[in-house]
Amino acid sequence: MKQLRASQTIRRLARDRSVRATLFAFTLSRGIVLVILVLFGMMTTAPDPQFSGHVDAQISVRHVPFARLMGQEVATADVNWYLTIVQRGYDQAAYSEDEKRNWAFFPVFPLLWRQVAKWTGDYVLTGMALSHLFFLVALFLLHRVCVQFGLGPDDADRAVFYLAVFPTSYFFSMPLPESLFLMLTIASFYFAKGERWWLAGVFGALASGTRTSGVLLLPALAVLYWETYRPALQLRDVRTWRKDALALLLVPVGLVAFMVYLHFLTGNALAFKGAMAAWGRQAGFFVDPLIEYLRSPSEIAAHWNFKLVNFLAVTLALACGVVLLKRRQYPLAIFALLSLLVALSSALLQSQARYAMVVFPIYIVLADWGRRAKVDQLIRAVFVAVFALMTALFAAHYTLALS
Repeated sequence: MKQLRASQTIRRLARDRSVRATLFAFTLSRGIVLVILVLFGMMTTAPDPQFSGHVDAQISVRHVPFARLMGQEVATADVNWYLTIVQRGYDQAAYSEDEKRNWAFFPVFPLLWRQVAKWTGDYVLTGMALSHLFFLVALFLLHRVCVQFGLGPDDADRAVFYLAVFPTSYFFSMPLPESLFLMLTIASFYFAKGERWWLAGVFGALASGTRTSGVLLLPALAVLYWETYRPALQLRDVRTWRKDALALLLVPVGLVAFMVYLHFLTGNALAFKGAMAAWGRQAGFFVDPLIEYLRSPSEIAAHWNFKLVNFLAVTLALACGVVLLKRRQYPLAIFALLSLLVALSSALLQSQARYAMVVFPIYIVLADWGRRAKVDQLIRAVFVAVFALMTALFAAHYTLALS
């Protein structure tokens, strides 16, 4: 009986369009990332003794210590900061901006990582497994949300694929909060669109405890709530309307809880904001990073900053946000544009492609553009090519691909 039910479940899942599209995009994109990481991890290089300026490369697949290899390839840059939180917790010291502190990194992902790592006994592989799981769920939810907002199944398939191979989407495979944040924000919209406001509020609270920009779900969901009930507001029970609306107030709870914790830990509830100053992130006008790049567009990359990729990614994302605004898809537009403008207000172009890739409404617009075969082919070709290049640069530990 159990085997029959299991086979029926498998057949039902196999017929589900969302499941098929998700598995295809996930398997292809994560396969590319893992193959590149493994190949670079197994590669040894040495100067060619016969030809000056040339380098010999050797790859051996025998006795591959996978866990150690992944640790060498992945445990770098921000991953190490999150790893310190998982292993030792937040820095216990009085607030100061004189040195870099891990207060800048929000707690939900490292808390989940720590709990699962206690069970597995491994840190890096556990963090990567969690990120892959969250990303898989996020792809599935994106497909469903696309349909909720009026796209057809083919459009939803494209949106999922574009997300999976976005030029910096290799970060979704790393033990970082990107996959979790993406899943939580999409889930919040998914449940809100289905009028399950309390679940939307809970996922929103978790999102604001994962990244500062999670709190931007509040105005977006508030507009979605108004659009949902405005036509029938006169006929709706006012008490029920107020009860549902209160669910949206859960969204900032994650951020507020972290601020309270930082206040008792450091004496400054905004220590997360001040800590970012050590990385050179200061409040500024959101167009400044874009104008600064346009003044010297020939400088394609600099220290820790692939300027061209960051500029093009955030410009494309902003264009998608404006399109959503013109189409009067206000909840999606508000979340997209506010997320992008807040990120740009750090006065740095650095990491903007990484910030833009988790703004899921942009893929809804790209999927619509991709209805034209040539546009679809162009997006796929450019995304896959740059995605593979950036993943290789990350595996080789080039700083321009690490942030």
